[in-house]
Amino acid sequence: MKILLTITFTFALMFSTAPSAHSKQLLYLASTENKNIVAYQVDPKTGKLTPWFSVDLPGNTGPMAYSPDRSHIYAAMTGLKDDKAGVSTLKRSDDGRLKPLATATIKSRTAYIRTDVTGRYLLASHYSAGDVTTYRIVDGVCTDEMLDHKVTERTAHCIELDPTGEFVFVPHTAPNKVYQFRLDGNTGKLIPNGPRFVEGPDQDHSYHGPRHYAHHPKLDIGYTSNETGGGITAWKFNPEKGTLSRQQTLCTLPPDYDGQSAAADIRITPDGRFAYVTNRDTTKRSGQDEMQDTIAGVSLDPETGEMTLIGYFPTTYYPRSICIDLTGRFMYSAGQLSNKLIAYHIDQRTGELEQVATYPTGGSPMWVMCGKVQR
Repeated sequence: MKILLTITFTFALMFSTAPSAHSKQLLYLASTENKNIVAYQVDPKTGKLTPWFSVDLPGNTGPMAYSPDRSHIYAAMTGLKDDKAGVSTLKRSDDGRLKPLATATIKSRTAYIRTDVTGRYLLASHYSAGDVTTYRIVDGVCTDEMLDHKVTERTAHCIELDPTGEFVFVPHTAPNKVYQFRLDGNTGKLIPNGPRFVEGPDQDHSYHGPRHYAHHPKLDIGYTSNETGGGITAWKFNPEKGTLSRQQTLCTLPPDYDGQSAAADIRITPDGRFAYVTNRDTTKRSGQDEMQDTIAGVSLDPETGEMTLIGYFPTTYYPRSICIDLTGRFMYSAGQLSNKLIAYHIDQRTGELEQVATYPTGGSPMWVMCGKVQR
């Protein structure tokens, strides 16, 4: 009993300590089983994490997104009353603490949410339903007013915008396509672009099926993680037409990998020099210790965006979500099936990853993202 009380006290103390003067960032982690968001302080020198606070939500927490000014966080959920899906709006204080404001009901479970650049609309992709929607945001709060609904195909896994916020891209894994839209800034409606979609890598490759999309911070080029088999594709972006054309595809699995794998997330460093894709080992093995999950590192040419593989780095079991801190020095990988969070240091010269710490999390960590502390 004494040991249990000591652990409980220590855990509570960690969650009651305000951010230090040197902590400029927080990491937010959404846990599906625990139905909450946990915030960690990021040590600016080492990238190590210190738990700070936790916020409970009314449903199974999933993907998250910031408002453009970072004053609000939106968290998608399932398992609400009558088995509805929804989006909760949380207000961020200057020190990063979260205050739940409201929960809006949405059409169905969403795999990915994103706000437009003005903060007036929330965009959602619906994996099982095979469609995309937009909802009105009023004074920072996401409402249940659906402004648009467009049917695409099943496995709509992500919805992202180009830097101007005018064009929208929706990767679909099973049909191996990226749907293309123009966002009407006055109405919040999605207008199908021409062509309506572009095909992913040839399916005779073992690494096709676009899943998540990330736009380069400086170049007219985007990248997708490819779920089937594990891969990454570079797409040339036409800023006038808002369309993509496939340029280059690489496998993200180690050459000696001996199983089946499904790529998940993709992130690019703020300076645009490196991209990273998570590989989830889907082979039946004896246990977590036998799994061969990795993060593939890719170097991006500063002028052309051409990709060169730089290495494969061990990570926690089933890494569904990763994030890179605002300085581009640290990465965090959440294992959906291991309930662990790994912190890495990113070598600024080579892009190689070095593990610095591992942390236990709540059940099924679904999403991680970093945010600046205002004071």
